[in-house]
Amino acid sequence: MAVIVEGNTLDTSLDGMRAKNPNPTTSAYIQNSVYTVIRRYYELDSLLTRLMARPLRSRDRVIRMLLLAGLNELLFLKTPNYAVVDESVSACADLDRGWAKGLVNGILRSTIRNPPCENSSTAEPELRWNHSGWLVSAISQDWPEFTEQIFAANNTHPPFIVRVNQARTTRECYLELLANCGISARAVQYAPLGVHVLTPCPVEALPGFSDGLLSVQDEAAQLAAPLLNCAPTDRVLDACAAPGGKATHLLEMNPDLDLTAIDISTQRLKDIEENLSRLGLHCRVRRIDANQLKEERPRRTFERILLDAPCSGLGVIRRHPDIKLHRTPDDLPRAAAQQLQLIKSLWPLLVPGGELLYATCSLMRVENDAVIAAFLETQNNSAEIREITENWGRATTFGRQILPGDHNMDGFYYARIAKRSVSNSP
Repeated sequence: MAVIVEGNTLDTSLDGMRAKNPNPTTSAYIQNSVYTVIRRYYELDSLLTRLMARPLRSRDRVIRMLLLAGLNELLFLKTPNYAVVDESVSACADLDRGWAKGLVNGILRSTIRNPPCENSSTAEPELRWNHSGWLVSAISQDWPEFTEQIFAANNTHPPFIVRVNQARTTRECYLELLANCGISARAVQYAPLGVHVLTPCPVEALPGFSDGLLSVQDEAAQLAAPLLNCAPTDRVLDACAAPGGKATHLLEMNPDLDLTAIDISTQRLKDIEENLSRLGLHCRVRRIDANQLKEERPRRTFERILLDAPCSGLGVIRRHPDIKLHRTPDDLPRAAAQQLQLIKSLWPLLVPGGELLYATCSLMRVENDAVIAAFLETQNNSAEIREITENWGRATTFGRQILPGDHNMDGFYYARIAKRSVSNSP
C-alpha cells in the first residue's frame, strides 16, 4: 500500500516495516515478498484485473494488495498452496475486511486450478517486460540493440557487492577471511577492490564490517574514485555526496586528501558522517545546495570535482524496483535541466587544468550525453572532454555508459570534463 498506492519509496517503507518487525526472519520474508510483487507488478496487476468481476472500492484497495501478494506467493515464491490460501483469507479479518474472505479464497483457488501461462514474446511490451509502457518505449529508443538485456537485468535480484577498504586490508586478504568464515565470494572483474558476496547474509554479519574493513557499493559505482585520478595534495569537492560511498572511497585511496563533501539533505548528511566514522575516515562535511556554493565568500576552488548528479535512477531499477512505478516521462527533462544547472554552478569552482567527473546512475541519453553537449555549448571552448579509455561499458559521444547487466553491474554513466588552462573565452 505504501509503495504502490501512496507513492512512498520502497526503501523508506521497508525501514518502517523493519522497525515493526525486529525478527530478522520475518523482515526478510516480507522484504522478499514486497520486492517480488513490485518487480512483477504489471504482470500481477493485469492477471488480477482479469480475475476480478468488478473493481474494488478505493477504500478497499488493501484487499487488492493482499491479492497481489497472494498471487505472487503462488506463482513466483512457490509457497505451498494451502498456506497461501489459508493465511490470505485469515488476513482479511486482520485488515477489518471480513467480507472479502470469499473473494480472496475464490481468486486464489481459481489461480491454483488454472495457473496463467508465462509471458511470451507476443504479450504486450508492458506485461512482457514488467515495465510501464512509456519506459519500454524510452529505453527501446535509446538502446534498441540492448533492450532485452536491460529489461531482463532490471527484473533480476541484484548481486551483493562490497568494496574492501584498502587503507585497512587487501582484497586478497579479505577474500581469505570470508572463506575462513564459510562465506563464498569472488573478486569482481573491473573494480580492483570489489568483492561479490555469494552467500546470502546481512551486511552486518560480514567479518570486519563494524571495524571498517568494507562498504556496500556496486561495482559500477566503485569506478568513480579511480576516474578522478586525484593527486595527494588536490582539493576535491564531492557534490551531492550522500550517502558517502564515493567520498569514503576517495579517502581510502588517500586518507590525507583535502576533501569537502556536501549535500542538501540534513538526514543524508548523517549517513555520510556515520560511514566516515565506521571507516575511521575524516573530511569536511557540509549541508549546502551545490548550486549555492559558488556564491560563498571567500570561495574555495578545487582541482577535482565529483558530481554524482541527482537523476531518474533508471540504471538501478534492479535495486530499486519502485522506480518503475513512480517515474513519469516528465521526470527525464526535469532531471536533465537540474543536472545542467549543477554543472554550470560548480564549473566556476574548478581551477584551470582541473577536472570535473560527471556521473549518473541513469542509462538515458537525455540525462547523460545530452547534458554534457548542452554544457559544452555554453563554455566558449573553455571546457574539453577527456576520453575515458577503460574497457568497461561502451563509449558514447562524450563519456562511457554501463548498461544494467553489463558484467552484472548497475547502469552508470561517466564523463570527464577538463577546464582549459588558458581560456579562449572573451
